Formats: sequence, C-alpha cells, structure tokens
Amino acid sequence: EPTTITVAAEPRTITEFITVTPSSSSAPPSTASRSPPAVGIIPAKAVWIAPGNMSDLSSFRVAKYAGGKQIMKVVTGIPAKATADPSLPQWDNASSALQLLFPENSIDPANEPQGGADFYATPIDISEARNVTLRYSVFFPADFDWVLAGKLPGLYGGHTGCSGGNAALDCFSTRLMWRQNGAGELYLYAPKDKQTKDLCDDPQSVCDAAYGLSVGRGSFSWTAGSWTTVEQTVYLNTPGSQDGGFALDVNGVRVLDRKDVFYR
Repeated sequence: EPTTITVAAEPRTITEFITVTPSSSSAPPSTASRSPPAVGIIPAKAVWIAPGNMSDLSSFRVAKYAGGKQIMKVVTGIPAKATADPSLPQWDNASSALQLLFPENSIDPANEPQGGADFYATPIDISEARNVTLRYSVFFPADFDWVLAGKLPGLYGGHTGCSGGNAALDCFSTRLMWRQNGAGELYLYAPKDKQTKDLCDDPQSVCDAAYGLSVGRGSFSWTAGSWTTVEQTVYLNTPGSQDGGFALDVNGVRVLDRKDVFYR
C-alpha cells in the first residue's frame, strides 16, 4: 500500500517562517543560494510565511525540481484515520499542506518507483544572511513504516546538489532525517576534513566518509500519528574557522546546539 506523509507548519503553513539576519557590509556573503544581493537597505530581519491556503507552490518560487514533482500535491486537510490518538490536536481541515507519496520499494524521487520529492525554493533573497531559521511541521500517518531512513527539508548554501555523495568542498546542506523506528537527526553536508574532532566523536554522530554526516542521531524522534514541529537555525562560521552554529528545536525543546560547525 502506498504511504503518504504530510508536511506543513502547525497548523497554518508548509514552512511557517524563514528568519534572516543579514551580514554587515564588511563580511563575505554566504547564502542558501547564490542569487544577487538585494539592492538598497536590507532590513535587520526578513520573514517569509507560506500562504495558509494555496493551490500550488508558486509562492515558494521553486528554482529547481530535482525529482518527484508528479507525486507531490497540495492538499487541504488529512484523513481522521491517520491520527493515532483522538485526543491529539486535529488538523483544522481548512489549511493547505504538501503531501508526499512513498510507494512500496521506493528509494528516492530520482528512481522508479518514485518516492518523495526534491526541490529547491528561493522565496526570499538571503544572499546577505549570516543566520537563517527554518521551521515546518510534519505529519506521518499512524501506520507509517519507517523502514530504513528518509530525508526531510533543510537549508543549503554555496550551490545546489550538495547531496548524493557530493564532496561538499564549497557548499553545505542541513537536511533532517528519520532513521529506523523514527529516530531523528541532522544530516549535514559540509567540508568533512574541516570539522572538529568533537563533532564526529560525539556518540550520537556517525561521520560517513562517502556521504553526509549524521549529527545527533536519536536526539529526538519523529512521531507517527501526530504532528512534529522542527525549527533549525544555521549560524554561518567565520570563513576558515570552526565556529559555525547549528541549533534544532523539536516541539519547542532544544535537542541540538552545536557551535563548532565548519560550513565555509
């Protein structure tokens, strides 16, 4: 049976907000994309909120669909049977959500059968940002089979394609993942040989030589049958220094707070 998961902010939007604090004029630009910097005065903080009701992703300004566009759709409401416990907060059945399909035996959106989707969005210009916050909520059906693993949205910098075994010499990405039984983690792509020893020596870290770095594996759990709200903040490092930050709050609780990440 095909399985779907629903991604939305709780309960109004897909991505509740992206908060941006721009760098000073003397700092080198680093970004979640290499779009040209905004002209004129940049506000101290920029916030983007997805519409509560929408029929497509035009407001996201999707720059690139890497795969899975055909099996992704915007829906309103979720089936009552998807919720594990009637006492849990119910979806209001009025706000929009992005629904992803994961057929049996699917691996990724680039292979058959396609499972999930992969796209790059640039709803606001963050080319001058030094720190960015991304928040969204995810609903897994009560009968969701976690199998081995799956990836969830995050931020990226440098260029697209900082995934799939990329050496990440000039880019980074901070997607989240679920592992077996719903264990959560930060799945970090960044220059591997520039990270601190402490980051990889952490008992909750798994530093794979070929792919991304699993940071904080098992520090939280995704829940089937209810909403999980995640909020990640990336603080860019001083160029060449191991002083970048990554903070992750899950349902309002801080589960990861690193200050030793090398992004650039």
